[in-house]
Amino acid sequence: MSMFDIIFAGGGTTACVIAGRLTTADPVLKILIIESGQHSRDNPCHVQPCRYVENIAPDSTTVSFHVGKSSAHLNGRAPVVPCGRTVGGGSAVNFMMYVRGSASDYDDWAALGNEGWGFDELLPLIRKIETFTPIPDRATHGYSGPIGISAKGTDFGIGKQFLEVGKAYDPDRPQVDDTNDFKTGNAYGPAYRYVDPATGKRCDTASRYLYPHSGNPNVVIMVGKRVKRIIIENGRAVGVEYTSDAISDPEKSRELITAKATKLVVVSGGAFGSPSILERSGIGSPRILAKHNVDVLVDLPGVGENYMDHYNVRPVFHLSDETETMDDVWRDSGVITEFLKEWEVSGKGKIAYNGIEAMLKMRPTAAELASAGPALQLRWETFFQNRPDKPMAMIVPFSGFRLHHSLIGLKFISVSNYILYPEAIGHVHITSREDANAPLDFDPESCSKPGDVALLTLLYKMTRERVRRMPAYRGEVALYHPQFPAGSPAACKEEDDPVPISAPDIAYSEQDEEAIVNFIRNTAATSWHSLGTCAMKPRDQGGVVDARLNVYGVEGLKVADLSICPTNVGNNTYSTALLIGEKAAAIIAEDLGVKLNHE
Repeated sequence: MSMFDIIFAGGGTTACVIAGRLTTADPVLKILIIESGQHSRDNPCHVQPCRYVENIAPDSTTVSFHVGKSSAHLNGRAPVVPCGRTVGGGSAVNFMMYVRGSASDYDDWAALGNEGWGFDELLPLIRKIETFTPIPDRATHGYSGPIGISAKGTDFGIGKQFLEVGKAYDPDRPQVDDTNDFKTGNAYGPAYRYVDPATGKRCDTASRYLYPHSGNPNVVIMVGKRVKRIIIENGRAVGVEYTSDAISDPEKSRELITAKATKLVVVSGGAFGSPSILERSGIGSPRILAKHNVDVLVDLPGVGENYMDHYNVRPVFHLSDETETMDDVWRDSGVITEFLKEWEVSGKGKIAYNGIEAMLKMRPTAAELASAGPALQLRWETFFQNRPDKPMAMIVPFSGFRLHHSLIGLKFISVSNYILYPEAIGHVHITSREDANAPLDFDPESCSKPGDVALLTLLYKMTRERVRRMPAYRGEVALYHPQFPAGSPAACKEEDDPVPISAPDIAYSEQDEEAIVNFIRNTAATSWHSLGTCAMKPRDQGGVVDARLNVYGVEGLKVADLSICPTNVGNNTYSTALLIGEKAAAIIAEDLGVKLNHE
């Protein structure tokens, strides 16, 4: 049996931040990190930004694919949600798109009684995270942190076309150089990325916080292992039981191994892993635990509830043959060798690129809102109207798409339409007391709310009007659009040229509207932004942890990852995971009497 000061059940984004900060401050601390995936260090699919698409390929082992219940709201489909399964977690597999939320997101957390989690209190930690290189001297940005933020090192001109169309077609919506100032909720702007501007490498938390301490024998990273449960004695967490992961270590024995912690156990398995570890440990709803013959140690009905995500639809369009895109490297990894030398020498080129050049954070105009119907109007009035820093959605063009084999050789733009604060709330629960590798009982409830579907419908229409005015546009890829009735003016087809800026918008019939809704139910998917299942809020309101991340009813046990988010955040969630890691490190250091560095 091994003995440590602190054990992390999960080696994802936040665990790497916390462990790195703590061991920097006190190298004598004995820390164990147990990760179900493998190491990410020096692996091209993690290090080379262009290869992020490989991590979500169907045969990938660097993510876990969580399959939800088949749903009538998705026309009978079962939703599939990937999450990172490697050291560094989501930070090592995500799209590297730099989007931060709104100040009110964190003030909403504080309003639930979470002292120390308001935006003004968190801003010093937010700055501490990053070295922001695109623009100097901005008050909300940091300029000496471990995570590099860069502007595009490669420019295909697609983002420029998107912004220019926005300026001409949508002139009343502003264009800014930084949509990530925590107050801009409705503007076009350039896209920045979590890529080191000097090396062209991904800026994940494993490489930036944890792996620099690989020479410290007191920091042990155990890969290919999955925590089954927390060992609780006399109301205190004293260790964990873990076993081999079924995917990372399929040939290994499933025997249980024990590791003890003298100071603290930190559960950091993400929105899926953390609630399942707690439930197998006897912490959760008595109804759920009784179903699987788990003895109730702590009655916490909120465990596994409050599941949130950002949902998107992604129509695809043809581009002119002369347009440069990422299609070649995304469809054939062998092509990457052609660009390898440029990346190794300068840190630039396609290998250093994620294909995202611009974006729109969107709050609807009165006309857009009126066109979307009463369900979205109600959502606007009850949630968004008096929160001007919150965008309803984002429209993000990607320079390319990993498409069907029959379309190889062509050029594309795919456009992600993200809804940022969906009404749908789901759940994640265990299906087995003994098998840590068993599939989970998961239902995100996506597309179950009329307002969410209405917003996705509006976004599809907005995207189509903007893209068909871009100079490189050559029509729609019908396979990735609604199947409009034959003869409809909205029907999708290839084109020789874009339409003029002054062209009238497409008029959709009632049948066309039905086709769009059907398309949404057939294709709407996760944005890989799972959060909320161990919410940080009062216990009597379904909370699982308090403001210091302590699990209610157990001493020596914290949760630190995106599962603690009590309400949603309007951003790509890597930025929030980084912030939770920094805040958790500060809290744990204070609990242990360790003085953190304040660089």
